[in-house]
Amino acid sequence: MAQTRLLLFEHADNSIPIPFLVILVFWLAVIFIMSFSLFSRLTPINIAAMLLFAISASAALFLILELSQPFVGLMQISSTPLRNALVPLG
Repeated sequence: MAQTRLLLFEHADNSIPIPFLVILVFWLAVIFIMSFSLFSRLTPINIAAMLLFAISASAALFLILELSQPFVGLMQISSTPLRNALVPLG
């Protein structure tokens, strides 16, 4: 039972629903672009700030998605300690 539970935990699907992610990205883009373009002209500083925001927001979303699946992906944790803990359980 414990081994099956570990396998189910390791192979769980993405816990963040895709519609939520789409709406989140849409609202981030709308709010930030509207706040920059509402009261100012398009200048190189504004372009650089929007580019910086786009990079930081996409990095934050990437980290959220990456950390929702701890055993796969770019940053993964080892499943060896969990497997070692299962050995005494039989």
